[in-house]
Amino acid sequence: MEHPIRSAFTFFGKKYERILLLILFIQLPVIAVQFFASNYILTVTPAAGSLFTIADIYNAFIIITFFLFTMMPFVYFWHYEEIGSDKPLRQAFFQFALKGFHFFVFSAFFGFILTIGFVLFILPGLILFAMLISAPVIAVIDNQSVWSSVRESIRIFKAQHWKLVSLVIIFGLMELVVSSIMQLFITDITTSFLAIAICHVFLNTIFLPLFYLILSSLITKWREDLSLISIAKKELLASE
Repeated sequence: MEHPIRSAFTFFGKKYERILLLILFIQLPVIAVQFFASNYILTVTPAAGSLFTIADIYNAFIIITFFLFTMMPFVYFWHYEEIGSDKPLRQAFFQFALKGFHFFVFSAFFGFILTIGFVLFILPGLILFAMLISAPVIAVIDNQSVWSSVRESIRIFKAQHWKLVSLVIIFGLMELVVSSIMQLFITDITTSFLAIAICHVFLNTIFLPLFYLILSSLITKWREDLSLISIAKKELLASE
């Protein structure tokens, strides 16, 4: 894959109608659960004078958990399209139903670890996030357990750590800037909280699938590069 980012944008544009079905039937319900859970914990948790309240920590946990969890069907759809499988969208839904709980347990476990990292200090959480983000993609591509993919995810991070961290930061900042601008426009028209919430949900349905597709394309390229490096090293050792 020579141009992974361009390829991801092209895929998103050409397959948007099918991606929209994943958004409607999987991502939006998950976002709705996240939205109501976050608001519930905010109402029942007293505000404290500390930098991070219990509600903030809980919200960070569910955001990270659902972010990792909703990645799965989009990566499956992308993978089945790339390898030319029949009915890739149906297979993506089937795999989500079959392996969804397995991925959710992984997402919740590492969501807990990553939340602790972010609470202690932002940098450790960011590094842990970039270190583990490749594991679900590798699990889908190789059709193996996501737990078994953690080692290779760390290997990719060691080779491409700056690119992975930069990708996470750039997408996070882009969504923050765009959502802030849209929120300003909306608050000029109405002060309705529902309108603001719908705006953020809409942005998530664009930015998150794009991030998943770009990440999957980049990981595929990086894995190919690492394989070529390993082959070159073996040939060099054999020649010596």
